[in-house]
Amino acid sequence: MKQIVTLLAFLLVAVSACSSEQNPNQYTPNPSSPHHGNESRSTSASALVWVDAETEHILFTVDDIMAFDWDNQVFELKLDAALDFLAWMVPHKYQYRRLLVKDNKGTIYHGQWVNMTSSMSFEGPTYHSMGATTLFHISDGYGGGVLDKRDGNDALFSEHLYEGLEKVGVLRTIAVIRKSGEIKFLDLKKIYTYQVIESVNLGWHDCGKDLKIRVEYFANTFRIGRETRAHIFFAGGDNFFSQIDDIILEVKFTANEGRFRSDVRIEGISSSVIDEGIYVCRFRPWDPLPGSLSVQHGTGHISLSVLFRRKIDGGYETIRRLDFPEKDVHIAGPVPAESGAPPHQ
Repeated sequence: MKQIVTLLAFLLVAVSACSSEQNPNQYTPNPSSPHHGNESRSTSASALVWVDAETEHILFTVDDIMAFDWDNQVFELKLDAALDFLAWMVPHKYQYRRLLVKDNKGTIYHGQWVNMTSSMSFEGPTYHSMGATTLFHISDGYGGGVLDKRDGNDALFSEHLYEGLEKVGVLRTIAVIRKSGEIKFLDLKKIYTYQVIESVNLGWHDCGKDLKIRVEYFANTFRIGRETRAHIFFAGGDNFFSQIDDIILEVKFTANEGRFRSDVRIEGISSSVIDEGIYVCRFRPWDPLPGSLSVQHGTGHISLSVLFRRKIDGGYETIRRLDFPEKDVHIAGPVPAESGAPPHQ
């Protein structure tokens, strides 16, 4: 009897281990995450958070901040947090989005991210991206709006916010804002270095008569061993949305003059991303196909296909497919371990 129990226990462990294994080149998105491609951010270790005012989804936390210039209200986020924040403000879909800054004592202030092409005016803390960088600026309104004041204090300069930033040691001078409103950065080599977001934009492509798709690869993320990112944007497709049941992405990646090859297939993407206007695609193209050599830094070639499927008896059928042309990207080596300030990742 003891031998039988031992054998059953062994089989249970073996089955559990097998069921947890999956093809490293095949991904199933997390449906509870925003854009279905992002990992959910936790508040457990972060008392200071920035959240979507409508959904309470965490946009970023104080742990994602590399530096915060308090006097000039300029801050830098880690690369992935910056890309997540940019993805939240889908440029072709929103003129503005509301956000909240909160700590463990409650809401510090209400603010908004405003598309710089918007003709609307806003009062209170207003967030803007600072070009193709990981830097962001918070102004005291937009388009003639006035700084929002609560209980006689400027919302931007909350004592709770300052304490939260000071506690994690991210307060430092990044820039000087001139009277004209122009932002002039300090000597980058001597004072502060920020990260430029490098991307490869494939532009809008037609997928049928009613849907357009655009892909943007982020070159900074093509580092061996790290998670690589692409943002897939959708415009239109209001009627097509109801005709499909899921979306699949197929990524083909080659490097080192063809000696390295990998295929990545991402399944289970909800059709709701068409309505949301974006899918944040995270994948690791570093696992070689059988017979392929390990990847080395240099030039890589990437191509991506989007497949739209609907359920039929016995499975699925693909009703539309869009193949984007191959593009070159630079492959950097693994992120080096650095002392002092944390590396940009």
